[in-house]
Amino acid sequence: MLRALTLLLLLCAAPVRAESLVFGVRELAVAYSPFSVIALPGEALVLPALSGNIEQAKLHSSSDVDMKLQGNALHIEAPQASGVYPVNVELPSGEVRKINVFVMVPASAIVDGSLNGYRMGDSPPGHPRYPELYRAPVGFIEVNEALLDVRLSPNFTVRQFLCKQKSDYPKYLAVKESLLVLLEGLLAAVQERGYPAATFGVISGYRTPWYNKSIGNVPNSRHVYGDAMDMFVDVDGDGTMDDLDGDGDQDLEDVALLAEIADEFMRRPGNSLIFGGVGRYGKTSRHGGFVHVDTRGYAARW
Repeated sequence: MLRALTLLLLLCAAPVRAESLVFGVRELAVAYSPFSVIALPGEALVLPALSGNIEQAKLHSSSDVDMKLQGNALHIEAPQASGVYPVNVELPSGEVRKINVFVMVPASAIVDGSLNGYRMGDSPPGHPRYPELYRAPVGFIEVNEALLDVRLSPNFTVRQFLCKQKSDYPKYLAVKESLLVLLEGLLAAVQERGYPAATFGVISGYRTPWYNKSIGNVPNSRHVYGDAMDMFVDVDGDGTMDDLDGDGDQDLEDVALLAEIADEFMRRPGNSLIFGGVGRYGKTSRHGGFVHVDTRGYAARW
């Protein structure tokens, strides 16, 4: 049974009303538009209406997506071909929910550590204590230049999650819906504290195991599992962490403040499905300070 453990009423282009539709996406509750569902070819997806009624909704799609309304839930069969498939759910009130169905290339297509010429490296090692929480990605979103600015959620685009290794297109990306829900909720929490950030600055999103190894990181970094981001608040647009505490310096105290907001947000009732790691990092010669967040499923603080 799907559990509505995470109910986030987030800001998008227009405010989401309290009575608006809330979809269940892999046990997460999603109340914003657009949002993304990431699936394997042919995967059957069931998105129940956790709040609101969609039985009289109209479904619109510009592509050959097999979908229907049944039992106050949206049923979608992911196409066989990889790509992004936009779907609109129009309610009788006129409200429209936009869903981007991303169909991945299966991980089984990796040959000798490469996927269509893109270096992936060896599969992540997993964790003997938490095997269910350290499963290797089952597939990857194929990214070309036209896809870079497509929104995975209201305030985050494909570009922000892409691995920084240098290569030609296509590139490949692993990202979990739980990370999208965490980032949207955390962004709203930052705004609640009085910082009018439109999104987060990004140090690192997804990393292929090959790239992760090349920069000397641990093999089991959450970045290789697609549910981690190294991020900072950058309202002034200078590419580094803002002076959040207003002391005139961009320093580790600002990192600590953002980490505090992230920790508090993760511990709110109902956020168990987006609970995970929070790490603090100071500035270096290459970048400013930042905070690491992930949805590994248990507390990790450093």
